[in-house]
Amino acid sequence: MIFLDLHKKIKKYLLGNRFPDENRTKLFWLIRLRWLAILGLLITLYLEIKLEWIDNSFIVLYIVTLINLIILNLCTYYITKKIVNISLNIVFFQLICDLSAITFLFVITGGVWNPFVQIIFLNIILGSILLKGFSALLFFIYAILCVLFLHYPTFTPPAFSIYPMNTRFLLPAQLIVSSLLFLITHWLSYSLSSQKKYSEKLLEENNRIDKLRALGAISAGFSHEFATPLNTIKLRSSRLIRKNNLEENDDIKVILKAILQCENAIKQMHTKTLSESETNFEVVNISEIVNKIILSWSSKEKLVHYNLNTNVKKINCYIPILAFTKAFIDLLDNAEQASKSSESNNNIFITVELFEKDNFIHLIVKDNGIGWPEIVKKYAGKPFVTTKENGVGLGLYNGFTFASAVGGKFILSDNYNGGGACAQFQIPIYIEGV
Repeated sequence: MIFLDLHKKIKKYLLGNRFPDENRTKLFWLIRLRWLAILGLLITLYLEIKLEWIDNSFIVLYIVTLINLIILNLCTYYITKKIVNISLNIVFFQLICDLSAITFLFVITGGVWNPFVQIIFLNIILGSILLKGFSALLFFIYAILCVLFLHYPTFTPPAFSIYPMNTRFLLPAQLIVSSLLFLITHWLSYSLSSQKKYSEKLLEENNRIDKLRALGAISAGFSHEFATPLNTIKLRSSRLIRKNNLEENDDIKVILKAILQCENAIKQMHTKTLSESETNFEVVNISEIVNKIILSWSSKEKLVHYNLNTNVKKINCYIPILAFTKAFIDLLDNAEQASKSSESNNNIFITVELFEKDNFIHLIVKDNGIGWPEIVKKYAGKPFVTTKENGVGLGLYNGFTFASAVGGKFILSDNYNGGGACAQFQIPIYIEGV
């Protein structure tokens, strides 16, 4: 269990911190890489002292250089938390500092005679990948100067004066450098690819919200255009029914029912679509919001069994309150109607669970109906998919849209333990400064 938790933490440290800002992702990746490099240089210092690869008079300079790198990394981390827009110039400055430090360390440990000197080419490769345009050109020129500086007559350590290129050091060093080149460039490639997918996901989520807003505008226009002739039909039908005493006519009953269905559809279009104000994000205590919604929605006929985990009471989330309220009430309404439609159930019994797991708030709504219809499972997340007689198919779509907007998930499944359907929101926990 300890090793599993350690593996998760290491994986999160190496592969986490995805941002829609590409430069911020690059900067966080450089911070993580620099910490690993500092650790590696400390280990290397011990070996260099033991093998006499460094003169004793330069040990202090070596340590001071590492301290400067540590200060640089701490300052860079602070900058990434405070600055909203990270420019490419900041990334350029970081790479120049790293290249300068590694060049200086090689100069005082044998220069080109150091078996690990090829590691400097890793810095050059990173510059070519992370920089663009004029900054990339400047970095290339500076890298050439650093390579030339390594060939300048250096302070030769005691060990290299005897066997500057002994194979017992050269072969292992080349194998280590080759492995580092592959692993670090592959890690960078994965991080940038992950960041690109994350940016595309955010763009897709924004498009999804924009589409829903567009649906709201279209439905509002449709409702306005459709309401007037529908009202005329309703008034004229009522006049004809009174004039000709057609209250008991079967065809008239069908017509009135159809008019009522049209009116309900128009009303639901107004209540199911998200407006601009409903997508304003706020930091809220999720347990308090859920509790208030349940209290206002439930009644004697609608029993809600609410399971609240105590560790959730003080946890906040960053969400649009109105959109969340609407999506949650839609789930409760769906659960109520599903329970009513089940012939084997006479009572409406809905279970709501709220707990924290893996830095997410899990909100689950279960009913005692017959489960999700196959058409809903097949087209989950699509608008206008409904099995209700008077439904418009935007309730679950709002749920998927809300989950995408907050960076969470909305999962539909069958409640296998007690029958019925299960809908689950996974909402990220709000962490200040992140």
